[in-house]
Amino acid sequence: MIFLTPLALIGLLALPALYWLVKATPPPPKEQAYPSLQILRRLRPGRADTARSPLWLLMLRLIAVALLIFGLAQPIWLGRDLSDAPSKDLVLVLDNGWASVPHWQDRLRAARQLAERRFRAGHEVTLLLTAPDPDGSMAAPFTTTDRPRFEERLLALTPHSWPADRAQSARQLAQFAVATGNGSQPPHDVVFLSDGVATATDIVLAKSVQELKAHASGAISDMRWPDCDTLLLTAKNEEGGHLSAAVSGFPCPSRPLRIRVRDEKGGTLGIFPLDEKSQKPTDIALPPLLRNRAARLALESDTAPLPGPSSLFLLDSGDRRHPVGLLTPGAEDTPLTGQGFFLAQAIKGVGELHRGPAPALLKQKLSVLIATDGTLGDDDTRNRVADWVRHGGVLIRFAGPNLAADAQAASQDSSKTLLPVPLMSGMRQLGGPMSWGKPQLLSAFAEHSPFEGLDLSKEVTVTRQVLAQPTTDLGAHVWARLSDGTPLVTAAPLGQGELVLFHVTGTADWSSLPLSGLLPAMLERLIERSLGQQDQTVLRQLTPFTMLDTQGALVPPPEAARPLAVDKLALTHPDVQHPPGYYGPRLSRRAFNLGDHLPPLQAEALLGDAVTPQHLSSDRTLAPFLLAAALFLLLADFLIALWLRGLFGRATLILCVLVGATGLSGSPALAQDEDEGPGLTSVTHGSVPGAALETRLGYILSGHDDIDQASREGLQGLSNYASDRSSAMMGHPDGVTPGKDDLAFYPLLYWPITDDVQEDPKRSAALNSFMAHGGILMLDTQGVGSELSTQDDRQTRSALKRATSGLVVPPLSKLDDHHVLAHSFYLLHDFPGRVQGLPVWVARSGDDSNDDVSPIIIGAGDWAHAWAVDAQGNAPYAVIPGGDEQRTQAYRFGVNLLLYALTGNYKADQMRVPELLKRMAQ
Repeated sequence: MIFLTPLALIGLLALPALYWLVKATPPPPKEQAYPSLQILRRLRPGRADTARSPLWLLMLRLIAVALLIFGLAQPIWLGRDLSDAPSKDLVLVLDNGWASVPHWQDRLRAARQLAERRFRAGHEVTLLLTAPDPDGSMAAPFTTTDRPRFEERLLALTPHSWPADRAQSARQLAQFAVATGNGSQPPHDVVFLSDGVATATDIVLAKSVQELKAHASGAISDMRWPDCDTLLLTAKNEEGGHLSAAVSGFPCPSRPLRIRVRDEKGGTLGIFPLDEKSQKPTDIALPPLLRNRAARLALESDTAPLPGPSSLFLLDSGDRRHPVGLLTPGAEDTPLTGQGFFLAQAIKGVGELHRGPAPALLKQKLSVLIATDGTLGDDDTRNRVADWVRHGGVLIRFAGPNLAADAQAASQDSSKTLLPVPLMSGMRQLGGPMSWGKPQLLSAFAEHSPFEGLDLSKEVTVTRQVLAQPTTDLGAHVWARLSDGTPLVTAAPLGQGELVLFHVTGTADWSSLPLSGLLPAMLERLIERSLGQQDQTVLRQLTPFTMLDTQGALVPPPEAARPLAVDKLALTHPDVQHPPGYYGPRLSRRAFNLGDHLPPLQAEALLGDAVTPQHLSSDRTLAPFLLAAALFLLLADFLIALWLRGLFGRATLILCVLVGATGLSGSPALAQDEDEGPGLTSVTHGSVPGAALETRLGYILSGHDDIDQASREGLQGLSNYASDRSSAMMGHPDGVTPGKDDLAFYPLLYWPITDDVQEDPKRSAALNSFMAHGGILMLDTQGVGSELSTQDDRQTRSALKRATSGLVVPPLSKLDDHHVLAHSFYLLHDFPGRVQGLPVWVARSGDDSNDDVSPIIIGAGDWAHAWAVDAQGNAPYAVIPGGDEQRTQAYRFGVNLLLYALTGNYKADQMRVPELLKRMAQ
């Protein structure tokens, strides 16, 4: 133990004087008036006053003063170090690459503790970092004897998202070995604060350590931390378009892990449990609409996300099924003869298929629009499609009799005809009784063609085609030819997009191309090309776009970042020049992940004596404990003095009054518990239900932690939104179990329907009583029936039937903008949640038994996920497809629903109709 302020110990010299002072001062005598001497003779003393203070009281005061003096001297209890007597300078080699992120603060704490005793002994401490700085250079060794400077240096350090370069650290250690060997520097103790992950440069560092051992007499230690948090997340596309994820790492006890799928704004698209023990890939089964919005996979435990870039996996356009629109007229699905039959089969393997009229398709986010013969006949449709192509769309057309007979096809204006080249009228017949020719085969694809490298099938023949007009630049527009040189596929740019024409039909009546496997391969190349990969130079070099830092954020590339060579992408290892992140143009960027380009994790060989952080313990400051003990003894002395003077009773009475007044303000019957918050589902508040003291919403517990958490966060978000924008002051929501908890205090119950819900007569009876007494029950099937759901509609309908078994459900009708719910607070025309477009069902009007208020509301909007807010106040779940605007509409519907539950249908009064009509007109 040492004293930071030893001069304060001079105060101990005052203890003898204090001893004699306290000893010579007896307690004051008690004064009392006596009426007569007779009474005085009968008095017997109740106590004997002493001439000096009792010895125990004297020792108590001396000990209190001594503790006060020792506390002011600031004693420090020295912790454990790797060496009992630090007699040498210290070199700390700190790994600061991606693998050091999980225990980064622990590493800094260990470095601080190791350096502290060296500083007190007057030795130097040198800090070496193993990962290059963002500019590509290695940080120079930092040497100091000043503790504040060392602390400042540690606080400025952050780990990097690329691996450590131990070869550079080996060169710096070699300099210490040479300087120690020639006597220019004294021996050093060396401690490696290693991340424990082997790299290709470990051999160089091991040789440098051996040289250091040969020239120096100091100790060499290697401190390691548990490596269970060092995990690599990988993902890949499986056959059929499914995405699977897997985790690799060091052997550790199994623990519950899960993968959270997020969009570009950080919203959650899905959560999938991961079986780390079985080491089997986890199928990321997302609906196509959500799959195309997925931007990253995040590995997390039950408590929090795992730190570091290795627990994140970025997704790019290659990991998505790209949306493709298909325009077909009439009987589009007729097998073997319908114009859309073969094309739909070809697209299913390479893209996400959407069908419908041109105006509806163009409102969606499409990569490619495929138009069969006869679908672009009117001018309005052509103008819409032309505008879409100019803004970056790719239009793929297939020929047919209508196009062959179109007189406008010969026009040179591609913006009006939507053709890459002008066509000759009529069609070319190859083979048959009226033709001297024979069916033509395909010719090899040219180098500039996107179809270059595809295998040609000799079975693909063409019997009819539309011909392009011969022009001087026709060859620049041809991507595929027949064996006689006539064009089969032509293309031309239009604005920022492209026009592509197959000179045959999409059916098998003009060619056998739709019957072969070549057509899906050609369409796949065109869909990939639609993502901005037209420029061949982009395909060779991918410039850094945004990089992934250790906190999971996308940041600008470091100074040392260099382009990625596409042809060597699989062989490129992450480093400071190629950190993980996105590379290439925005429309065709490629994700470069640690999990894809790092070798399997292996433990790094020990570089010295193996030590753990348990070998260290920090110094403890004893001053607070000594001062607290001194104050406690002085307070005890004060109370004893009051007792000796006979004043202890009055002081106790005053103290009880003060404590009672203070405790009254914290009474659980009058104030909410401080530890209650949005994350709790306590139904009672002391002896009184919390919902009886404030207005709360309730949700029915489903037995699924993720769904119950979403319900709680959703109703909390709705309560906050309503409290901020209306006069309703809402408390935090409660999770309830009908039939067990009292439901009378809740105006609204939210019930997410799951597939495993079962019939429960006790639950149904409690809910019937709840609705009969004015409560509103809201059933949510969570998006089933939309593009966001992968659940079977039949299973959900069966679950809904089981859930409502025994419930008194009135006749229902579809909710529209004439209902009171549409204008109880906000004027609404639709009622979206996380999804939109699905109907909401309410009780049919005319029921006077409940003041014409619907006791039950059934829908599939998945409102809880749209309303949800987490502990940081963020919206954790993505809203599809409208984003923040749709989330706002969902909140407004929630406020209308809440006020409808609180106030009923007073907004339906006839006296308010003129004002409502006036507002609706505005």
